[in-house]
Amino acid sequence: MPNIKAEKLRKLCIASFTAAGVSREEAEIVVDNIVRTNLRGVDSHGVRNVPRYIQEVMDGKIIPGASITVLKETPTTAMWDVNNAFGFVAGKRAMETAIKKAEEYKFGAVGTYNSKAGDDHIGGLYYYAELAARKDMIGFVTHTNQPLMAAWGGASRVLNINPVSIAVPAGEFPPIILDMALSPVAVGHLDVMRKRGEAVPEGWILDKEGKPTTDPNTFFDGGAFLPIATYKGYGLSVVLEAINGALGSGCSHDRISRGHLYEAIDPSGFVPIEEFKARVDSFIRHLKASPTTAGVEEVFVPGEIENRTMEKRLNEGIPVDDVFWQPLLDKARELGLDPQKVMEED
Repeated sequence: MPNIKAEKLRKLCIASFTAAGVSREEAEIVVDNIVRTNLRGVDSHGVRNVPRYIQEVMDGKIIPGASITVLKETPTTAMWDVNNAFGFVAGKRAMETAIKKAEEYKFGAVGTYNSKAGDDHIGGLYYYAELAARKDMIGFVTHTNQPLMAAWGGASRVLNINPVSIAVPAGEFPPIILDMALSPVAVGHLDVMRKRGEAVPEGWILDKEGKPTTDPNTFFDGGAFLPIATYKGYGLSVVLEAINGALGSGCSHDRISRGHLYEAIDPSGFVPIEEFKARVDSFIRHLKASPTTAGVEEVFVPGEIENRTMEKRLNEGIPVDDVFWQPLLDKARELGLDPQKVMEED
């Protein structure tokens, strides 16, 4: 398993996308999300997906440079059909538009559908929520895709895993960033475990007959995730999917191309922003001052472990499993590139 410096990975991925016909601007947006996600330790949503995304561009499933159709717009909201554009690109533009609306009206929200990248993937949702936090706003992102999860008490796929990310700006500390699916893990993480030959913990998945299993292969053979936190996770998943679906992005059962919702909230519509951030800082200090249980050295807030992983990987490089590294090199060579030369270019 090689450790690759982030900048080298960026160069290789950008060169591969542009060789496949993606503009430099869009390639940089996609790769910034992907490599940053690897840096944060979420390898399931990182560079392992690049060969697949490139193939989808080559097959015409992803349309780089696709125009956005504005279906409806108000001062604070909008709904877009992004016409099979790169999900990463559409997502960044949607959140940037939500932020602009919030700058004027203290709230902005943009819904999208028909974005593409590996079954409507947009990479790590945290990336878009964090864009808002960098502007001293609360970012909120939800994503509905194909059914992958059983209902509480059910035995087959009827719900999406409904990932959600919320970013809350702070002052002294980095933003609090929650990024989670309402299944025990995302599909990409399960696929990584499958390819590494790892078993999954009990209570994560069912096989296609609705029986509990620890074999990740059975999920990809028609099995289903179980919701986190039993009926509570199921209830939250139902509510999030109902919101996305009813707003027009599409529930997992009724639209071939699913959708996303990007929201930005300006805290200064409620309290002065410095007061807000000082309160968040105080809350973080309160949590981290908590006594720990046996065997636990420190209490973390959401996003803190990922930030520390990023610091480590910026120094030591990003570990890429051989099973993912080789296809990335092969795809670059297929596009006429010399991977080593690309990575060493100034």
